Amino acid sequence: MAKTCDLSFQQRSLFQQGYQRYTPVELRQLEWGLRFTPAACSLIALYGLLTANPWILLGVAALGIWAFFFPAAHPMDLLYNHVVRHLFGAVKLPENPFQRRLACLSAGLMNIAAAALFLGGLPVAAYVVGGLLLFLQFIVITTHFCTLSWMYEGLMRLLGKWQVPVDEDHARDMLQRGALLVDVRSPVEYADATITGAVNLPLEELEQHVERLRGTQALLFCNSGTRSHIAAEKLRSLGIRSVYNLGPYKRARALAAA
Repeated sequence: MAKTCDLSFQQRSLFQQGYQRYTPVELRQLEWGLRFTPAACSLIALYGLLTANPWILLGVAALGIWAFFFPAAHPMDLLYNHVVRHLFGAVKLPENPFQRRLACLSAGLMNIAAAALFLGGLPVAAYVVGGLLLFLQFIVITTHFCTLSWMYEGLMRLLGKWQVPVDEDHARDMLQRGALLVDVRSPVEYADATITGAVNLPLEELEQHVERLRGTQALLFCNSGTRSHIAAEKLRSLGIRSVYNLGPYKRARALAAA
């Protein structure tokens, strides 16, 4: 029953889109709902392209631009949350994180470009721009992989600002001062191999251990550093501030042995 792997490709793609404080179970609950808005907007844009109607394209562009400035107020998200999800008993969509909002803004600008090309008497160019956008949105709808979010992650990695684990010297100092070493992997992984002195608080069960971690410095690790990053973000959202992502198991083991 316990999982011995990190995020699936679709969950990893949602992580790239900015859903970085949601557990794998929560991401799984959101996977289908998060397809609704790009699918609805794509259908409207497709109709605008097929009818060569720039005003429809400008209308759907306005939705994306609106969503960029108002994270919890995308009209299609509101439609889903207040109407559609109740038909299937699905969970409510959270507000859109920055990367997803950035993608909405980009889609809006591309729809504006297609509309401007139609108005300028350049229908072929309009179809190329609109078709490219629909292709990219099709990938998002079917896999949750967002090209812009992927590019954003690449840029942040180059700048050293993406999922940066705690500095080794700082982590070593905290361990020497008695910081709690927390293995957020599954019980199966913990039983298979862990670090002496580490406690197992699986990512999926973190909310049950909030009070245990309150007022305690904690260094979190997992297999690759992804789940420990999610765990740290999750705990911070629950009011636990002194938690740090130590990163992958091999790094944590090397630091603990030093």
